[in-house]
Amino acid sequence: MLIRFVLMNRQEKLGKQLQRDLGEIVDSAAKQLLGSNVLVSVQEVVLTPDLGLAKVYLSFLGSKDKEADLNALDEHSSTIRRYLAQKLKDHVRKVPEIQLYLDKTIEQAERINTLLDKLRDERSDN
Repeated sequence: MLIRFVLMNRQEKLGKQLQRDLGEIVDSAAKQLLGSNVLVSVQEVVLTPDLGLAKVYLSFLGSKDKEADLNALDEHSSTIRRYLAQKLKDHVRKVPEIQLYLDKTIEQAERINTLLDKLRDERSDN
């Protein structure tokens, strides 16, 4: 049980560190690739238990085409990983592979709110 706690703690700590470091790196890359009018933030980093893969969830503000912007950043994921390796060189032996995903939490929350509003309207009509 203690070993599992230590591993989870390590996974969480590294995830938070990756989120901070990738936030800076992705922000810089986005300004170069997408322009200064698009703001990109790292919403969540999910690490596999072996710390070999980091799933990075990004949100885009001011983007006209989020999928295209995500693809532009994804094409440069090896460069992003290289910059991440420089930041993490004193903390980890092997830098995890990076997979970028579009964070859809805000869209899902808006959809749920819309559905709830519809339900309220239907109930008030009856």
